[in-house]
Amino acid sequence: MITTLDGPIVIEPTVSPPPGIGVRECGEPLVEVAGVPDVHAGPAYHRRGIAAADSRVFVRRRVLAGLRSASAALPDGIDILVWDGLRTLETQAEIVEQFRRTLPDPGDDATVEMYLALPPTDQEEFLTLPPPHTTGGAVDVTLCDSEGRELDLGAEFDEFNERSWLTHYENDPRSEYRRLRRMLYWAMLGAGFAPYSWEFWHYELGTMVSAAFHGERFAEYGAAVPWRKP
Repeated sequence: MITTLDGPIVIEPTVSPPPGIGVRECGEPLVEVAGVPDVHAGPAYHRRGIAAADSRVFVRRRVLAGLRSASAALPDGIDILVWDGLRTLETQAEIVEQFRRTLPDPGDDATVEMYLALPPTDQEEFLTLPPPHTTGGAVDVTLCDSEGRELDLGAEFDEFNERSWLTHYENDPRSEYRRLRRMLYWAMLGAGFAPYSWEFWHYELGTMVSAAFHGERFAEYGAAVPWRKP
């Protein structure tokens, strides 16, 4: 049970893909993030013009329940805003290619993989190591007011640099960004989500990363979108 939303952010180093984790798909359906009290949908990639991105946000049913639980733990007047949930492989590939074009070396896979899962090379890889957002168990979230207007947590969505790292502001006790990131972090962990080191907005539930974080052997969610040949 959460007793505070202002404790230090303490996480283990993120390993992706996590070794030794299998997938046992539970068959849980996808649901739309819409019409839910205290949880707002703001489909960031659609609004940014990613051609393959949906205008709606979908997640697994238990993930939506977790988001509601996280939002309920927040102070009055502060809600959860969901930037992104389920992605098709087409959307994932388009996002990766856009990021590559901003790098000095577009072939720098190590930098790309800090922030984005590379599209699988074949169907077997897709089924055994699905990118988190293709499972419906990964969400990109931030805090917002009761009208859905996002709060400033010290970096823009998909600002792929050190300002976006989860603990970037941890050593500044006067930082409002630290206070808000801690609030989001503890609310999401209290609802069962696993965090991600390099993006303050990225959390997972029921995925392989989440299973590793919680000391479980199997993920509940496998791929929830069709395979697309690269």
